[in-house]
Amino acid sequence: MKQLLFSLLSAGMLLTGCKSDNEKADDALQQVATAGANSPEAKAREAAWKLATTKPPRLAPDKPIDLRLAVEQLLPKDGYLQLVSVKAADAAEPAILQLPILWRSIKGNYPPVAPGYRLPFEAVLKWHPVGYAPREKIPTEMALDGPWASDTLASFTLREPGVTLPGQAGDATISMRPWREVTVRGVLYAYATTPAAGQRASLVLYPYHNPLGTPDARKMVYLPL
Repeated sequence: MKQLLFSLLSAGMLLTGCKSDNEKADDALQQVATAGANSPEAKAREAAWKLATTKPPRLAPDKPIDLRLAVEQLLPKDGYLQLVSVKAADAAEPAILQLPILWRSIKGNYPPVAPGYRLPFEAVLKWHPVGYAPREKIPTEMALDGPWASDTLASFTLREPGVTLPGQAGDATISMRPWREVTVRGVLYAYATTPAAGQRASLVLYPYHNPLGTPDARKMVYLPL
């Protein structure tokens, strides 16, 4: 009996010792986690997420944004679509927008988004047929695809009626005739900026012409506010 009691006491001491070691390990891990959460790197990452996920303020309705330069970024470079006129179709809508791949931070766990605005617009376009030979027959009608749907980054393109492009709905088009004006509506996307001292606030348009390029300040399209 004494031997059994001694064995039980010894086992209990071993279990107590193991538990104590586990608790010490947990405490050490907790200290490391706490130190990591309070590190300058962690605080900087937390600040970046807070800044990136906070919607910007609504813009003053009495100061409309000139969207001509922005809508021109949606036109084909071939020049067969002319922008006759453009105006804001509604107030700019504050939003959190996805950043282009190469605009995102290379640091781990940093936000892939930024505060910005959806900019509804109404534009008048005219089709000027180009690229046709002198005696080549010009189509009497073409289908215009564009940024009609919400949260799309589509640009304006013309195609033959009845030919559906991959990823586009066949009914999400507008009919166009040569040299005829047509009114369209769409949405642009721009990121809010923090102006430097003495500079006007502005928006940076989504890089429609080069979405896979690096952020080059010389090529960005700025919309003054």
